[in-house]
Amino acid sequence: MLKVMGMFLVISCLLFFSSWATVHADPSYNPRPNPDSVVTAGQARFTVLTSRLIRMEWGQAVDSATLTFLNRYLPTPSFKNYTEGEGEHKTTVIQTDYLKLSYLPGESFSTDNLKIEYQVNGESDTWSPQPYANDSMGGNLRGTVRTLDGNDGLTNLLDCYKTTKSDSHCTLGLISRDGYAVVDDTGYPQFDDSKWPWATPPSYMYNSANSTCSDYDKETVRSCGFPTISQDDCLGRGCCWADWTVFKGIPHCYYSKQSHQDLYFFGHGHDYKGALHDFTLVAGKIPLPPRYAFGIFYSRYWAYSDTGQMEVVNGYRSRNIPLDNLVTDMDWHLTFYKENVKDPAGERKGWTGFTWDENLFPDPKGFLDWCKANNLRNTLNLHPASGIQKWEVTFNDMVKAMGLKASAEYVPWKPVNVTFVNNFFSIVLKRLQDMGVDFWWLDWQQGEEGPKTGIDIPNLNPTFWINYIFFTNPYQWGPIDERVKRPFLLHRWGGLGNHRYQIGFSGDVVPSWNSLNYQVSFTLRASNVLFGYWSHDLGGHILPSPPELYTRWIQWGAFSPIFRTHCSKNVLNDRRIWVYPLANYKIMHEFMVLRGSMVPYIYTYAREAHDTGLSLLRALYFEYPEADESYIFNNQVSCCVIKITLF
Repeated sequence: MLKVMGMFLVISCLLFFSSWATVHADPSYNPRPNPDSVVTAGQARFTVLTSRLIRMEWGQAVDSATLTFLNRYLPTPSFKNYTEGEGEHKTTVIQTDYLKLSYLPGESFSTDNLKIEYQVNGESDTWSPQPYANDSMGGNLRGTVRTLDGNDGLTNLLDCYKTTKSDSHCTLGLISRDGYAVVDDTGYPQFDDSKWPWATPPSYMYNSANSTCSDYDKETVRSCGFPTISQDDCLGRGCCWADWTVFKGIPHCYYSKQSHQDLYFFGHGHDYKGALHDFTLVAGKIPLPPRYAFGIFYSRYWAYSDTGQMEVVNGYRSRNIPLDNLVTDMDWHLTFYKENVKDPAGERKGWTGFTWDENLFPDPKGFLDWCKANNLRNTLNLHPASGIQKWEVTFNDMVKAMGLKASAEYVPWKPVNVTFVNNFFSIVLKRLQDMGVDFWWLDWQQGEEGPKTGIDIPNLNPTFWINYIFFTNPYQWGPIDERVKRPFLLHRWGGLGNHRYQIGFSGDVVPSWNSLNYQVSFTLRASNVLFGYWSHDLGGHILPSPPELYTRWIQWGAFSPIFRTHCSKNVLNDRRIWVYPLANYKIMHEFMVLRGSMVPYIYTYAREAHDTGLSLLRALYFEYPEADESYIFNNQVSCCVIKITLF
């Protein structure tokens, strides 16, 4: 019976015989718009980027790249610019083959002065900036969030207006059954034009004075950001902040009539593929990960020694189970668990570490050489928040490089300080990379705002920024314009634009059928913001995974973007498939071998994702706009995962 269960997923996969790396930015990218694509009207500037994508600015124009948008110099699409009406009702009109934008010059964008007509299913509809609710929420097909830590199948995480976590970086999809999506890029940090582009605050002046903020129309006032936005980030975007007890019925964060605005309107109807492709033109392509990323990962939170990890590898090899990537969790470095005290940075002592624990790894270079001889890639876990402490082997070198006094207690973590980051990468991490560490697992857990992050730029969160600096690290991958290796990392989602720095790991979920069920739809929704390479803890993380559940999870893993097993530090919690009952082991073995055999094909379709913006996994609605069930794997296989117990 279990054998039949194991084959059910394969039988349920219907073959479709259809045809069928970006770092920071392509050198040809130019954040300045094509002058032929620009229309101005009063304090508004409109840039016709494609026939279905228009940028709308009010206030000071921004020509710098932002965290999300890197390239605005595109070939000018065919469009007409004219006026309608007379006198104070004279309206500026922009008409492309698909959109008609009408704007009455004057105050910042509102329901009263801006509208766009677009097409969906052959019929015309109209959008205007709406008060209170987000412009894109109704039929939006959703995007993704920072993490699934602690999740047990909760299904409202992607409802950005209902999530209670301000640090989730909840992101709506770029596609919607309503036929449009609006991206609000107001007030987000910009990249400078240095060789290694660096984040800076917005170039325009904020306008959130009390006199301006008190000038609002309760019926038309528009929310700025989601309800979970912090006061600092709200004011940093040039918006107004009010307490519910003061302005009853008004959002915490809202636009005044003089607030700068920077909006992108995607009016693609149900051409979801076209919307994502247009996004890649302005925000960069999905990177092409190295081939080994699509193989099998082994990971476990455990105080492994070198011989312990070798034993695991030999267990895979002796059973002819594919294995491509060996993950070593945080116990590779000095940990000080027994002391249970805070370090000078105020974090748990030993949670951050960059020095091998030689009790477990007496010859780390020899261990990594052995891994390479066994065709394995290696990654180590990092929690960098404590900076460089005195017990690290590179401490004195870092103190000297940073110009600190010899009496310094530690070197603080300062990820937006160019000097610190260059020294950190060239002194601390390069030493480990030279030993044989291939990529890093970034496990930032110290919050998304506040002094512990080491970041003082409004609306710049540590998850996005750490992803960026690690993915563009010239001391590991080579200078941006002279790459010697294809960048790769493991980390969480940091917000729109993070698709350029992959892959993701979704965090510590509860092993349950609900979690398995939710991971499928969660992964598919992420493709709507081009974050197509989520990796999950197959089998869940927090508790042991029962045999049938784990078997189903392995089957899902075979047809998911990244195959990575993982679990917590618990002697009863083990994801090696040979410790499970023989019948389950045989099924899981079969699917892991299948996954290994599919790597060349997956890699080929990863190149297609790079070229088109269509992720390896995507929902069936990309082909059939009203469909929800099942998903498409590599454009040729339609899959529906068994998400309930059958026995």
